[in-house]
Amino acid sequence: MIEAFLGRVEPFTRLNAVERRRLAQVAKERSYGKGQTIFRAGQSSDAVWIVKTGRVHLMKFLADGKASTTCVMAPGETFCCLPALDRKTYPTDAIAAQDSVVVRIPSDAFHQAMEHSPVFTQQTLCLFCDRLRQVEHKSCMVYDSAETRLAQVLLALSKKFGLTIPLTRQELAEVAGTTHETAIRTLSRFGKQGLIRSSRGNTTILKPDKLSSLLTTCE
Repeated sequence: MIEAFLGRVEPFTRLNAVERRRLAQVAKERSYGKGQTIFRAGQSSDAVWIVKTGRVHLMKFLADGKASTTCVMAPGETFCCLPALDRKTYPTDAIAAQDSVVVRIPSDAFHQAMEHSPVFTQQTLCLFCDRLRQVEHKSCMVYDSAETRLAQVLLALSKKFGLTIPLTRQELAEVAGTTHETAIRTLSRFGKQGLIRSSRGNTTILKPDKLSSLLTTCE
């Protein structure tokens, strides 16, 4: 089951059948209930993780108690590869945002796969670079208005989930780096403009082109 799953997930699709089977033999599935912690920031990294079902949020908890979501990981996405690569600590907490099943691949096995397959290594590095660009772009968003940030977050999440995004308003606020109250007001305004439709725990983008027009360039 894990071997077949890896065959559908980047960067593991780039491995040959023998290498993929070797990883599958040491990989383990783990189940987490909503709100459970998979790992914490500062903990020694010892694995690469993949979301099989559910949703995982990579989060930073600030001194004032506020939470900031750096990444939302959907089914089929690999996360925290970079700490496994440099063998340093995890930079964030990983929290199951809903009941989730994740696949854990030990770092040593991941490194062996990279040593045996240059194509796999190249795709892994491309994946890392893409994630770093996302983090860099989010750092630019801090200078944008709440309206722009929420529009950007909705459009980015639609690439993972489609036009109906299964996050609560509180979760959207944490991703956008704004308060819950500001998110409620802004999303309500989007709804009145006919850009989105909100229901309990979901937001559907109705006019992605018009939502895109709200974005500003991060200089």
